[in-house]
Amino acid sequence: GAFIAADKEIIDFLKYNLRSQMFAKSLQMQLVVGALKRLEMLKTMPELKNKLWENTNALQSGLKKRGFDIGTTQSCVTPVYLKGSIPEAMALVRDLRENYGIFCSIVVYPVIPKGLILLRLIPTATHTLEDVNETLDAFDGIRERLENGTYKRLSASVAAAMDK
Repeated sequence: GAFIAADKEIIDFLKYNLRSQMFAKSLQMQLVVGALKRLEMLKTMPELKNKLWENTNALQSGLKKRGFDIGTTQSCVTPVYLKGSIPEAMALVRDLRENYGIFCSIVVYPVIPKGLILLRLIPTATHTLEDVNETLDAFDGIRERLENGTYKRLSASVAAAMDK
């Protein structure tokens, strides 16, 4: 789900020109209250935004220094492009989550070309620079396992076990 925040003219245009299903369900009140609170915090607590960008810059510059391709992002959402298959991507993301405590979303074919894996990291103001450094070290580890075929072997053994 999602929501749209815009000037009245834009909302009116969208209401009358988008499919009716777009407006079939309203947001839960706690989500609206939470979004309003976050907007208020952005206005009144600039230190959070500063901390977010400190973490983002540390993560992105650290990834670049270690040779990772992060594209040309100019936002806090940090893409990391790797070469690999969908099964390798699944094993890699599970490794990050289960063994490093790092959650990231994954984008694979057909959204991006075959043979590529796109991981999306989203740092927050509540992360520490220690968290960023742990993430950078974890990415060194997953790159090594991706390159040495560990994830390919793991994904093949899982597929074989499922076929039995």
